[in-house]
Amino acid sequence: MDNSVSMEVDGGNATQNPKNMERSETTEDIKKKKTKATTSDVWRYFTKLGPGDDGIDRAQCDGCKQKFKAGGKQYGTSTLKRHLDRCVKIDFEDIGQTLIEMQNKMGALKIDNHVSREIFAAFVIDCDVPFSIVDNQKFRNWVKYISPTLGLITRNTLKEDVLKIYLREKDKLKSTLLAIPNRVCLTSDL
Repeated sequence: MDNSVSMEVDGGNATQNPKNMERSETTEDIKKKKTKATTSDVWRYFTKLGPGDDGIDRAQCDGCKQKFKAGGKQYGTSTLKRHLDRCVKIDFEDIGQTLIEMQNKMGALKIDNHVSREIFAAFVIDCDVPFSIVDNQKFRNWVKYISPTLGLITRNTLKEDVLKIYLREKDKLKSTLLAIPNRVCLTSDL
């Protein structure tokens, strides 16, 4: 058995060529090594058909069964992406477009200034925050970022809102005390 290896010199490069190889590399093996993994999302909606009569790879839409040239540098996935937008048989929804639509809906959401003022005044009362917080530039920037349509208030407006809550709660307490059938004694230690 002859296991000799001959050396071929090709343009200054020496390569080994075994004479008795059981299996030689075919062009299919070389193609398998060179094929890139498909990374585009369109391949979830298309089936690769392989090369056509002209040697260009083809792909078929899983919905409408239409065939497209797809492969190589000249025929990428752009055509397939455009088809997905128009194909009525595929339930394809572009997630990026969905997010944009959701942001537009949220941006169109109107905030009632009266309700927001009431909630903010309750926050100031509950957390014992000074009225001057509304003059703080960082606070104002934050409010504008959250809702550009929301009207900013001043210290005097906040004081009036807190006073309204005080008067309303005072009236509620009076009506609750009047509804009690017995007498009430209030004491305090100062």
